[in-house]
Amino acid sequence: MNQVKRVDPLYEQIYQNLEESILEGKICSGERLIDTKIASKLGVSRSPVREAFRKLEQYGLLINNDGVVTVFTPSLQDAIDLYQVRVGLESVAVYWATQYITPGGLEQLKQYLYKTEQAIKQNNMEDIIELNTQFHESIVAYSANSRLKTIMNNIHSLSRICRDTIIKQYNRSDSFLSEHYEIYRAMNNKDPELAAKRMEQHINNDLNHFKESYLFKDKKKSLIIESGKK
Repeated sequence: MNQVKRVDPLYEQIYQNLEESILEGKICSGERLIDTKIASKLGVSRSPVREAFRKLEQYGLLINNDGVVTVFTPSLQDAIDLYQVRVGLESVAVYWATQYITPGGLEQLKQYLYKTEQAIKQNNMEDIIELNTQFHESIVAYSANSRLKTIMNNIHSLSRICRDTIIKQYNRSDSFLSEHYEIYRAMNNKDPELAAKRMEQHINNDLNHFKESYLFKDKKKSLIIESGKK
């Protein structure tokens, strides 16, 4: 973790610091966090650390079990629940974004798609994941709904933990890109109903892939365990 600077409220800086460390995997799922150790490491008192803990708990990134604070460890059902929520929220987001987005915004989405094509050709998984995130987050931003944006920021953080801990990587080959293009084309044609439909199909496809990948990993693990017993 990085040392905090006394500019914004301390608890907010610590919250952002811890959130970034969790999402980047520097603090792992299931890891226990102790306020006194965090405070000592950051050079602050326990009070702002506890406030940051409460905010992280509120957003689901930390779990407090009778005073024992640990990083959220997702299950397959957690991932399914989050994707089901995304289906509804992102369909609404793209519906409104289609009506409010500017020509410049459409060009930005088009550039994300072009850069994603290049990243796929180069097999650059880090860029593929980042560009996928930027595409979805930009659509939420263009919906011009601040409440929706706040909710989706939290959903994306939890979804990222699920992806990184259960699947470890985004691995839908390039099939997701054609779905992104379909969403973009519907937005470019100013068809909010079709854009919402395409987004719903896209996230449901993501969800189905997520489940299939998890079940495949689980089956493979079971086979390895069984073969080890022989």
